[in-house]
Amino acid sequence: MTKIKVELEETDIFNAIKKIIDHPNRVEIAKALTSIIAPNERLSSIFFKTYFMGNAPEVLLDGTMITVNPRDLSYKANVEGMKRIGLLNISGHATALIKEFKGFGDYTTYLVNFMNVDDNDETFEDTGFIAYNQILSVVEEL
Repeated sequence: MTKIKVELEETDIFNAIKKIIDHPNRVEIAKALTSIIAPNERLSSIFFKTYFMGNAPEVLLDGTMITVNPRDLSYKANVEGMKRIGLLNISGHATALIKEFKGFGDYTTYLVNFMNVDDNDETFEDTGFIAYNQILSVVEEL
């Protein structure tokens, strides 16, 4: 497969949005959405991938259980402590629960809850931010 790079401008985003909205006030809606999408390279990339190929990342619902690299959870995640007391799975991944979808930004797609460990090997619930591409798997319900 050959990869190509295409430079697009805000007007390209505006025109694409305007074409897909069927509303009498679509021009104003397109202006508002363009001002949100255009400044963010990752978000505009996702928009155009969806626009041209229908290939958007799935937005996971609050309460979805996921696995991630424990180092991606938070700078204060005690990975060695988590490993020591058995909070990581056999692959060394941590389990987290999605608390809130924050949007497709650069680093903070989801706010998540996870179990962390203090210096005395006591567990406590902690929060962290992860990007959608840091999710290793979604834990299916049994």
